[in-house]
Amino acid sequence: MRTIARITDFSPALLRAWERRHGLLHPLRGPGGHRLYTEDDLRVLQRVKELIRTGRSIGEIAGVGRDTLLRQSLQSPEADPSEPPPTIEAATPEVRTQLEEQRARIVQAALKMDSGALNRVLDESFARVSPDLVIFEVIEPAAREIGNLWVAGRCSVASEHLATGVFVHRLRKLVESAEPSRSDTRPTIVACFPDEYHQLGALVLAYQLCRNSLRVSFLGAALPFEDLEGACQVVQPAAVLLSVTRQAVFQVHRRSMLDSLARVARETLVYVGGQGAPSEDPLMARTGARLVGPQEDQQEAQRAIVTEIRNSARLKRQE
Repeated sequence: MRTIARITDFSPALLRAWERRHGLLHPLRGPGGHRLYTEDDLRVLQRVKELIRTGRSIGEIAGVGRDTLLRQSLQSPEADPSEPPPTIEAATPEVRTQLEEQRARIVQAALKMDSGALNRVLDESFARVSPDLVIFEVIEPAAREIGNLWVAGRCSVASEHLATGVFVHRLRKLVESAEPSRSDTRPTIVACFPDEYHQLGALVLAYQLCRNSLRVSFLGAALPFEDLEGACQVVQPAAVLLSVTRQAVFQVHRRSMLDSLARVARETLVYVGGQGAPSEDPLMARTGARLVGPQEDQQEAQRAIVTEIRNSARLKRQE
């Protein structure tokens, strides 16, 4: 189990759950009773990973059946950017109630600084629904609630850092698993403003791009604008997405941002979004960059951004 978990990035808890609840895995048993996974089990898990990164829930995937998944694993082509982006499944009232309970358990685990409990709840969430639902219905609202508790003096900095570290680790794993193995399109740069260390929003965007078969160069937190320009010269990106969560950070770096975007936006699509982004900025609009403020529906905004980048990538391929 340790080996198959390392190869697939699926935790032992998930492997046991999928074997017991869905019958997806048929491991043999060694003399000591430990599981011995077969090549067929590995192929099934690799196909499951491909389907999960397109937004399918484990319930949907299990409904296909092990035999069908095995056949599909022998011929699973890469998605084409010209195809419509996968939609995010809607949570039923029953599932939404379960996710709310899991969200509350995550917040309590963070307050108690119990990383083991926090990871176990996330394992349960990923085992039951698609990654998109876990992100939008569990991780993001839990992170906001923990942040609000910190502002109210009811959550320590240590607890907030512990939860954020776990969330970032999970999202990085999702980005890595969803990243297309082959793509002839230019990558999209995703990064945070200088002095901006909150990466959750940027990682969510990076994941959405990857699951739509778009390459991503994730440059992380606190990227100076001069380094962004240097990266653009090297990578020649299809688009640049910048995240900022605090208005003060946006205002401090606004002038240098405008100078950089005046050069970067000539050659590529540029988006600036997050809780710290204003609803409008006339000078920024002149550079050609687009603002995605907190008042916009974030899921709708992300879908629009993905569609625009996919269309741009498709046109460049046709040229």
